Parts: sequence; C-alpha cells; structure tokens
Amino acid sequence: MNIGVFAAHEQYGPTELLDHATRAEAAGFDTVWTSDHFHPWWHTDAHCGAAWPWLGAALERTDEVRMGTGVTPAIGRYHPGLIAQTFATLATMAPGRVHLTLATGEAMNERPLGYDWPDYPERNRRMRDACEIITRLWDGERLSYDGHHWSADDAKLYTLPEERPRLFVAANGPKSARVAGEYADGLLTLVDPETYREKLVPAIEAGAEEAGRDPDDIDRIRQFSVSYADDPGAALDAVEFWTGSMAVDFSEDVYDPREVERRGKQVPKADWDDWGLITDDPAEVREVVDEHREAGFDEIEFLSTSPDQARFIDDVSEELEL
Repeated sequence: MNIGVFAAHEQYGPTELLDHATRAEAAGFDTVWTSDHFHPWWHTDAHCGAAWPWLGAALERTDEVRMGTGVTPAIGRYHPGLIAQTFATLATMAPGRVHLTLATGEAMNERPLGYDWPDYPERNRRMRDACEIITRLWDGERLSYDGHHWSADDAKLYTLPEERPRLFVAANGPKSARVAGEYADGLLTLVDPETYREKLVPAIEAGAEEAGRDPDDIDRIRQFSVSYADDPGAALDAVEFWTGSMAVDFSEDVYDPREVERRGKQVPKADWDDWGLITDDPAEVREVVDEHREAGFDEIEFLSTSPDQARFIDDVSEELEL
C-alpha cells in the first residue's frame, strides 16, 4: 500500500512545502500530493501559492517520489488542453513520477477570477469534457472536439512523455465515481471505507463496464486528515485552520476566505475532532492505514495539520517502517 503526504499550499508557503516534500521522500513516503487553489480555506496567516510551478521545483528537488495535484478542477480558469500540456511537460521531465487529479472544484478557485460557479451537474459535465480532451491529447491525437462546455480545434501536444501521467478523478459521490470508472487510472476520495464500499465501488464498476475497462485496474486512494502532537491539546488547536472546510460545503458559492474563516470560527471546538484523527500516538495512524488496506484501498495520503510537520513525517515513517 502506498503512503503519501499532502503539501497544503493554503497553510504553508511554497519554500517550506519544498522542505516537507524532500523530507517526506527521505523518510520513505511514496507520494506527495498538493492542492491547486487560487484562494485558501482560511484567511488569517494563510498562504496560497501556485501548484504548477511548485510541482516543477519539487520534482527537481526529489528523485523518486511521485507527485501531483489533489485536485485540479477544469471548471473555468483552466482549459483542459492547458492542463494536458502542463502535466505532459512535467511527466517528460520526471518520467513515471507525475499524476493529475481532476474534480468538480470549489467556488473559491473560480469566482475570484470572474468565472461563473455552476451547479454540480454542470460541473460534472465539464469534468467529463476535460477527461476526454486530456486523455486524447496525451494519446497524441490531433484533436477537434466540440464538447458540452470545453472544445478544441486541431489541438495537438508536440511534447509528450514516453510514459503518460497518471490521471485520477476525485469523487465523494457516485456520479463523479462513475466518471472515474470510465476514464481514470485511480479514484481519490475523502469518504470513509463504509461509504466507499456502499456508494462509490458500484459506481466505479458501472463506469468501467460502460467504457469496456477492468475496474480492478483503477487504483483507490483515500485522503485522510490528521493532527499529531505530543500534547493532545496542541494537536486539537491545530485543527482550527481547517474548520472552514467543515463549515462550507464544496458546492457552495462561497469564495472569500474571510467568510470561510468567519463560518469556521462558528464550529464548536467540541466538534473539531470530526475533522479527522487527532492524536499523540503514531500507532493510531498505523491503525488508520490498516483499516484502509483492509477496505481495499491502494493508497492513503495524509493531510496533516500537525504543529510540527517534520515530527509528523519522521514519527509516522518510523511507525509504518517506510
């Protein structure tokens, strides 16, 4: 089972995140995932660097660890052809080490730049367009495509890697999971193992069957939130930065980090442990890994808000014997 860490541009500056990435590789982690946001999930002391140039720097700083986004939405600000070109270039420079994750996105990445924020069915159709355009360009096709929202006119990528990047689709419900079944090399989800088994697996299988694919070829990845510290109180306090993500639904038309933070501050501290695992014991992280392995996941990647990220990386790697 692959073990990954999440480099959160919302919470740390890009140079510090490079240190996290290199430390994760040295500690034996298999993957580094990163957010691709314009606005963060908080306002006070937040960051929000650009993911694409950061990935180029991080891949150059490391040797083997696989890297990519989790997630890159093709809703308004990114044309799928531009996404395809960017990740093909990254994969050319770092063969076999690049992945791209598509999703239906959040308003905070589109509305500040003047794009509309459509409802979920429309965003799902745009994501399906993006999957079609990106995979066909990566296949080397000269593409003319008239999709639901996105189109291409004799588009062709003239720089392609020998090994194409891995394409993942993020899904927390069955409609997006079905798209993953049709197009993706893997599915990324935030849902618990029970919900995954009951709602997402049938949708993955249905999408794969419709596309004539083997669902067993589709990797299953869980993003899991954790805050780790010797002092349980400090571990709990560190969750505050992410309470906005508890208070604002991904589909809401909320895009000002000040409003996200205002809502987050209304989440009672007694409810903060609903965000994820809050612990002073790395053995509890091992239990989470074991639970997901038994549920059929191929990878788990940890979004850590631990007060000392280096300590989290080192202690977890030692516990898991990476």
